[in-house]
Amino acid sequence: MLGAVFTGEARVEVREFPDPRPKEGEALIQIGVSALCGSELPQYRSEKGSNGSIPGHEMMGRVIEVNGTRRVSVGERVAIQIMSGCGKCYYCGRGEPMHCLDLIYLHGGHGELVCAPEMCCLPLPDEIDDELGVLLGGDLVGTSYRAVKRLGVTALDTVVVLGTGPVGLGVLAILRFLGARTIVSEVSEYRRGLAETLGASHIFDPNEVNVKEAVSDLTGGLGADITIDCSGTQDTLTAALDCVRCFGKVALVGEKRGVTVNPSDQIIHKEIDIIGSFYFNAADFKEILALHRRGLSTDGIVTHEFGLMEADRAFATFASGESGKVLIVR
Repeated sequence: MLGAVFTGEARVEVREFPDPRPKEGEALIQIGVSALCGSELPQYRSEKGSNGSIPGHEMMGRVIEVNGTRRVSVGERVAIQIMSGCGKCYYCGRGEPMHCLDLIYLHGGHGELVCAPEMCCLPLPDEIDDELGVLLGGDLVGTSYRAVKRLGVTALDTVVVLGTGPVGLGVLAILRFLGARTIVSEVSEYRRGLAETLGASHIFDPNEVNVKEAVSDLTGGLGADITIDCSGTQDTLTAALDCVRCFGKVALVGEKRGVTVNPSDQIIHKEIDIIGSFYFNAADFKEILALHRRGLSTDGIVTHEFGLMEADRAFATFASGESGKVLIVR
C-alpha cells in the first residue's frame, strides 16, 4: 500500500508499505478520506519528521476485512476514532476510553489501509458522504461539539472564539446552529473571511484591536458569557480569561506548551468555571449525527482537497495558514 510520511523540515513523501493485517477484534479499513490537523504540524516541521511512520488521525473508510469482530462488517463505511482503551477500567466503563490509563493511539490515516479495533469504528449512515463523514467523526466536529456541549451553550449566550483554525471553525458551525452570538478573534485575514462565512457576529484582528476592550464594548462592560480558546497560545489563553465575565465559563481546546495564567485576577476573583476538552466519545458521535439531521452544517469549512500523491502540496497549503480544513481524498 501507499502512505505519506514526513521526511523532515516540512517535506512529505509517498512511499510503499506492506499491507497491514487485522488482529483479533480488528477491522481492516480502506481509507476514503483523511483530514489534516494542526497537531500534525510540529512533527511535519521537525527535523526528524515522522520517523518513517504514516501520520494522520482523522480518517474514514470502508471495512474490507474483519478478524473476529461483532459490531462491524465487511462493506460498512466507518469514521475512525483514534483512541482505544483496555475496555475494563473505570474510564472505559464510563464510555471514555480516551482517558484509559492504557490508552492506545491509532495513526496511519494518510495511507491507503489501516487496522482499527472495532470499538474505534463508528458506522456512517448512507446519507453522509465520505467528506462529511471525516468531519463529523473526527476532530473538527467531534472535539468542537464536546466542548460546546460541556459548556451548555444556549442561544442567549455571547461566546468569544479565540482562533479559527479547523477546530475553531467547527466550534463556529455548532454555535451558529445553536443561535449563539459569536465574537471571533483571529490573526489570519484568510480565516477571518471563513469566520464571516460561518456567521460570526463580530470579527476582530487582535493585532489591530484590543479584544478585551472590544468585547467589553459589545457586552455593556460585562464581558462574554463564554470564551473558547481554540489556539492555545499565550495570547489566546490570556484573552479567553480576560474577556469572560464574572461567573462565566472558559473552554480550553487548543493545545500548546508553556503558557501561564494569573489565578488571582483571571480566575479566583472572577469566580469563573474552566473546562478542558480533549476528544469525543461514541455517545457524542451519536448526538452529532442527530444534530446533523436537524440542520447542523459544515458548509464553508473545507477549502482544499488533494489526492494522496499530492500530500506534499496538501501540507504546504495547510501549513501556510491560507486554508480552512484540508482533506486528502482517495
